[in-house]
Amino acid sequence: MFAEMKSRYLILFTILGVIATLIVFMLIGADLVTTEIAVQIAFYIVVPYFFFHYYWSKNPDWSLSEVLTTKGIKPWLPGIVGMVLVSIAFSLAMFWLQLAIISPAFPWLAELFLAPVETPGGVGYEYFMLLTLVILAPIVEEFVFRGVFLTRFMAKTSMWGGILISSLLFGVLHLDFIGAFLFGIIASLLYLRTGNLLLPILFHMLNNALAALSMYVPIDKFFAVDWFVVTTMADIESKALANIVIMVVSALLTAWIIYRLAKGLKADKNQQEITEPLTESEAP
Repeated sequence: MFAEMKSRYLILFTILGVIATLIVFMLIGADLVTTEIAVQIAFYIVVPYFFFHYYWSKNPDWSLSEVLTTKGIKPWLPGIVGMVLVSIAFSLAMFWLQLAIISPAFPWLAELFLAPVETPGGVGYEYFMLLTLVILAPIVEEFVFRGVFLTRFMAKTSMWGGILISSLLFGVLHLDFIGAFLFGIIASLLYLRTGNLLLPILFHMLNNALAALSMYVPIDKFFAVDWFVVTTMADIESKALANIVIMVVSALLTAWIIYRLAKGLKADKNQQEITEPLTESEAP
């Protein structure tokens, strides 16, 4: 299915769609909030809809159940929760590392990163952004990055070539590049291991839901993470040891997760079929 979809067309149509939306809304004098919502709709709804609809209309025998099914996901759910917690812990530690590097030379930039995120568009805007972050983005990005890009780049290079290139592209679109890159590798391996996009979608949704929760609930309400999460300039130094420990432990766990998921996968560049799902005893 995804092997027939041209990744370059998807990239081109997405760029053109976003640029066209920006131009139209600038010409009509729309405010920044309205323009941002319009761009998000173009990026996550309009362009993906027409791209995938084009290929589905040409192939009426295709079925979503080929890549999206609830069958066999139950034994994976505890593992997905653990992977999300490890991913978030690593990203938080990397955030501390970035602040520790830039704060001595550019304290104003570190303060900017630590400043609370303001939502200027009111309640309606917040609901839309939550819908995008927790529902739309995980579904669309998994179909695009783990579906189209991973499959196409695997066909042109190798299994790991496809995983690394698609994950690099995924990382470029996120502020937390390293964390997003590793997240992309795990999501790719989940799909390759099971042949089911629902698992990386759930992985993505849970990760984004916890990230969204942290935006609306003060971090001091989460006593389990308050001891290492950085929220002020003073925390950069006072919580350094805790973040180093979290970084080392989460990095080792991430490496183990990647090894566990990759174990047994065929690294043949000509491999066209996704491997069969693991049995319940084999799932992490």
